[in-house]
Order: sequence, then structure tokens, then C-alpha cells
Amino acid sequence: MTDKLKISIEKLYETFAKYQGLSKLEGSPLYGDLNNWNKQLRSKKLRELTDEDLSRFAGKVILTWGDENDYRFYLPRILELTAELKTPYQIWTIYSRLEDANWKTWDIEEQVKINDFTLELWNNLLNDNSDKAEWNFRDYFHAISYYYPDFSEILKVWETNNSFASIKHLTNYVFEERQYLFDYNYIASIRKNTKHIEQFKNWLTSDKTIKKIEKAFYENDKNEIAERLSWVEKILTNEKKYST
Repeated sequence: MTDKLKISIEKLYETFAKYQGLSKLEGSPLYGDLNNWNKQLRSKKLRELTDEDLSRFAGKVILTWGDENDYRFYLPRILELTAELKTPYQIWTIYSRLEDANWKTWDIEEQVKINDFTLELWNNLLNDNSDKAEWNFRDYFHAISYYYPDFSEILKVWETNNSFASIKHLTNYVFEERQYLFDYNYIASIRKNTKHIEQFKNWLTSDKTIKKIEKAFYENDKNEIAERLSWVEKILTNEKKYST
């Protein structure tokens, strides 16, 4: 985890600590085990809670268990686990619950800290060459690109990152998602996302991106990824030709 991501997490804890005394964890009367769920959630200090401890809460919060203040209090730990690629629930759900909680009406400082975290999460993911990052990349990218307020900034961070992990993620993503992007014309996330598709396709088929893939191929022509890099270069070059 990068130092900047660690700092952004600490700022989340500092910003949302004030909600500890406001967390009531009320829920639907249909839940017969609600008292036990609350006891389990409160049985550990916030930073000691695991993804398993928080999974039920992360899925039900705002909808049927817990309100905005509850989510605010547990949010730093939920996002910290998400940064560790141990998100308590699908990352899309973590961010969609923010929308359910009307987070864009929260204090500006709180909104800024969440957005700062999200951008640093993206930076960190692009530099993470682990198998776990590769497995999670698609879901994380879809959530981040949909919910972060400036898609251009997401692309700029990707464009300026020259790490092997960043190239690998780009290559694998285009190879696996080509049909959705260029044939069906949407980003195949939880929602059929069309709001950034033209900008994304233009970026993918830009000279800069294609040259980046070509350069990576020549630098890694003996590596396992070389064949996929070659395929992706052809895909993007052909799509560029057809679009002009």
C-alpha cells in the first residue's frame, strides 16, 4: 500500500471519528437476530473489525440496518479493508451505499476525504502487480470510474503511470472487455455504464495509448504477457481505423 493511500485512510478515521457516539445501529423489526448482530459488530474496536465482521452490515446498511451516521462511523474501516483488497462486500455496493446515504449532502470535508481516498486507491491499484489485484481490477475500476466525480482524472492517472502493473491491467482489461467496449458500446459494470464510454474509447484508441502498448511489447517480448500485448495493440489499432 502506498504512503499516500495510508495517509488518506488515516484522514478518514480522523474525519469520521465524531460519529462514534451517534451510531445507534437500529434496523428492520423483521430481523430477529438484530441484537446479536449489533453485539457482534460492537464486540471489537473499529480498526480490529475484519471483512467478515462487516460483510452483513455493508450489504444491509441504509436499506434495512443502520442509518447515515452508522455508515459514516464504520466507513473508514470498510474503505481500509477495501484498500487491502478485502472489501467486506462488492466494492460497487460500498460506493452505491454512499449514494443511498446522500453523501453529496454531507460536509464538504467528508466528501473531499472520500474522493481523496478513492483517487489514492486507484493509484495504488495501478501499481499493484499481485495476483489479487489482477483478479479484482475489473470490479474496482468499474466502481471507481463510475463513482469518482472526474473520469478525466482517472484516465490521466492511468496514462501517466508507466509501471508494469499498470500496463498489465490495461492489457488484460482491453483483451477481456473488448466486445463490451467496442461492439456493445458500454462499460459492463453492475450497471450498463454508457456515460463515459465515448471518452474511454477515444482514450484507448489514442496514439499515446497505442504507442504505450507497443513500447511495452518490445520491452517484454520474452515475457508471458507479450502475446496479449500484441493482440491488444491490434485491437486498438483496428478500432482506431474503423472509428475514423
